[in-house]
Amino acid sequence: MEIKVKKRNGRLEDFNAAKVNKCAERACEGLDGTSASELILEANVKLFDKIRTSEIDAALIEAAKQMFSKDPNYSYVASRLLVSCIYKEVLKESVDCDTFSQDYQGSFIKNIKAMVKAGYADPALLKMDLKRLAAAIDPDRDFKFKYLGIRNLKDRYMFKLDDKTVELPQAMFMRVAMGLCINEEDPEEWAIKFYDMYSTFRASAATPTLFNSGMVHSQTASCFLNTFDDSIDGIFDGMWQEARKSKFSGGLGFDVSNFRATGSHIKGTNGQSSGLIPWMKLFNDMLIAVNQGGRRKGSGCAYCEPWHLDFEEFID
Repeated sequence: MEIKVKKRNGRLEDFNAAKVNKCAERACEGLDGTSASELILEANVKLFDKIRTSEIDAALIEAAKQMFSKDPNYSYVASRLLVSCIYKEVLKESVDCDTFSQDYQGSFIKNIKAMVKAGYADPALLKMDLKRLAAAIDPDRDFKFKYLGIRNLKDRYMFKLDDKTVELPQAMFMRVAMGLCINEEDPEEWAIKFYDMYSTFRASAATPTLFNSGMVHSQTASCFLNTFDDSIDGIFDGMWQEARKSKFSGGLGFDVSNFRATGSHIKGTNGQSSGLIPWMKLFNDMLIAVNQGGRRKGSGCAYCEPWHLDFEEFID
């Protein structure tokens, strides 16, 4: 029976075992303790007509993950396999293409323009010398990642349009560097310096910086501290502030010590306060709802002084 495979673009072509072998060999090349043949045996791909090439890739990646305990270099094997999938998704081609490096750098320029046009990236990026920046991008640095590193980068940080990844790993590092250096006298020179630090793992930017640098909302700080007035207006204004920070990936810390305790007098209504805990529940629900722009869970920490009359309930 002749078996066809379905490529990512929807085209059908004859299954070619040599291509699978070459993919495994390239992933294991130069890595001590790894074997392309053992990887293929572990993958044990169940072939059927019109199997998607992405399913074959996924089977090889899963096999490499299962072999981490056999040799830690299989983490690099899995990483290389995933990077290859990213190339096919973004560039519609593999690393074997003769014009791969030029296409990689060209994709950076094309996607910066697309992100600006879509209203996500800062239009000021277009004033920088994109060709000079593209020429400084080194695609080989993609292979410095272990599997979990590139997996997290793809799932969380590399920019997507219409649920499709449009940023390559090195393009993401350059976009982050551009956003940080946009106001320098020679922004390209400094962007290349920052890019070289990030892409060689000599430094790592915080999550909000990776998310937002170079974007229209360029909030790059990780953590914020705040306190609120003990009033309806103060509490809900504070919650609005915290929601905005969480939306743009900030981690929150807030002091609730000056919220009045259970049973305290409310002058405006001549009633009694329900205490600290109901307000804490509202802040908790806000962090669940405003989940850092839909990219990771909201994160917050409340602080309360031990002299507060609701302190035991706060600890509970």
